[in-house]
Amino acid sequence: MRTKLSALTGGFAGLAALVTLIVACNQPPAVNPWVDDSISQDQWTTPSRDLALASGQKAIARETDFPTMNAPYVSPGVPHYPLWWEDPFDDQGDNNETFAITWQDYVAMPYVLGRFLLNTMAWPVSAVVTPPGTIMVSDGYVNPAEHPHDARLGQSPNPTAELSDFGF
Repeated sequence: MRTKLSALTGGFAGLAALVTLIVACNQPPAVNPWVDDSISQDQWTTPSRDLALASGQKAIARETDFPTMNAPYVSPGVPHYPLWWEDPFDDQGDNNETFAITWQDYVAMPYVLGRFLLNTMAWPVSAVVTPPGTIMVSDGYVNPAEHPHDARLGQSPNPTAELSDFGF
């Protein structure tokens, strides 16, 4: 009898804790993940910025005696090895420009898991298409129409990816 009572009390305590957590997470100042309630960019400010603007003084730029230099242009790009588990939702998001959970996120959840499992089971195929040690470069540019991932074969800013880019 005592074990049944203690099990019932423990279950009730666990249920009460779960209900408390669920109810507490929906009260301000908690974030509602289904509503984009972020402030607009024109409202971004800080007290120090407001004080500087209110003072009416011009911004003070420190002048130095160093000669002006031009840094050499280096095309962007990070060398790396193949990304066999690369996912378009990671690279390009859901493209709805909303900082909230939307229907695309609910579609992405099973898709991402299924894609990961398929890529894991079919890894030998990925290794044949893009063999281990293939030098690739990511530049952060993603265009869904042309290429859904930013990784491409080959060119690094140095001007070609070599083993020295990877520390060898």
